[in-house]
Amino acid sequence: MAAAGEGYFRQQDPVDRGAGQSDGYRLHLLSSFLLRRKNATVTLPMGSQRLLAFLALQGPAPRCAVLGTLWPDVTESLGRGSLRTAMWRLHVGAPRLIQALGDMLVLRPDAQVDIHALNYSAQVILGQASQAPVGRVVLDARGDLLPGWHDDWVIFERERLRQLRLHALDALAGQLTVRGRYAEALEAAMESTRIEPLRESANRMIIAIHLAEDNVAEALRHYGLFRDLLGAELGIEPSARLTSMLPAPLRPVGRC
Repeated sequence: MAAAGEGYFRQQDPVDRGAGQSDGYRLHLLSSFLLRRKNATVTLPMGSQRLLAFLALQGPAPRCAVLGTLWPDVTESLGRGSLRTAMWRLHVGAPRLIQALGDMLVLRPDAQVDIHALNYSAQVILGQASQAPVGRVVLDARGDLLPGWHDDWVIFERERLRQLRLHALDALAGQLTVRGRYAEALEAAMESTRIEPLRESANRMIIAIHLAEDNVAEALRHYGLFRDLLGAELGIEPSARLTSMLPAPLRPVGRC
């Protein structure tokens, strides 16, 4: 069985394609932390995991920035000792994965990272140039970033990726609808509502897809489900924009 997240790496940034693959590092940060080297799992202590995740998320960083972020509550001397230990343990399990360029620490460029593939694919979709493999990466990239990690730098990036994926899914659903690929469009829109059930833009897209297929009954059914959910969770009605999508004779009246 393939490792979780293998599909994220089918579409890479063109800059990284063709880079040296001698060590075959693949880093997964969605759903959980997982490092693989040539299809074997690499076990790392938490300090090395945090160092690796930080560089994967933030990019090249000077040692002082790494110290201030990962070990903010200790003296500089203790922080540098913790950094040396984390790097040594990382080198034992994953040689040459992190490179020191002067004072800068850098994740080697040929290492494949799931969030990098997600970022690239989402940006392509939002740039109106989506292709099927790119859309597949966004659809398959399920799971939050490093769940259970409570560092501020993780929490910020977790929400950024969540919003980026939601917008990419909405855009992908719209692009596929225009192309008449309704089943795939519906998959993208429904994945967006799975992440955030109260997101009106995604629910509006589902209704638009049903109407594009002349499935008026399905559009009405989904409208009713979303209306009930909004009423139960927030005590509000769908927007006038969403309601106006339905054929005029079939639009529901407001609740008493």
